[in-house]
Amino acid sequence: MIFKNVLFILVVFLTFTFCDSSSNIVGSNEDVEINNVSFIVDTTYLMNSQLYAKGRVTNLGTKSTESPWYVEAQFYTDSTYKLKLGGDYTEIGVPLDPYQSTFWTLSFSTSTVDVNEYPNFRVSDFRAIYKN
Repeated sequence: MIFKNVLFILVVFLTFTFCDSSSNIVGSNEDVEINNVSFIVDTTYLMNSQLYAKGRVTNLGTKSTESPWYVEAQFYTDSTYKLKLGGDYTEIGVPLDPYQSTFWTLSFSTSTVDVNEYPNFRVSDFRAIYKN
């Protein structure tokens, strides 16, 4: 009985120590991708131990998007795109008719990595999605 209690406490401790619950899950296979969109990154910056990317998304399709929909991307340490830091997504609250654009902002921070060490970070693997 004592062993089970100690094991339970250890599992709970490790879960809270090594899992960063503030990270957003991106790249889920359950999400529905919106095709025919293009992404432009206007700026990236590091502020207060948080990585930021801002840009625009354009609907290049023949159908309007339906609200709400989401923009998601992955954050990488540099332009080699070999070391992934994590990802973020943001809700877009307006529909886009064909060839309309809107702005997006994504951010990333974590307690497991000092993002200040990666001022030359990059953002990639963009998707426009409907969440299920």
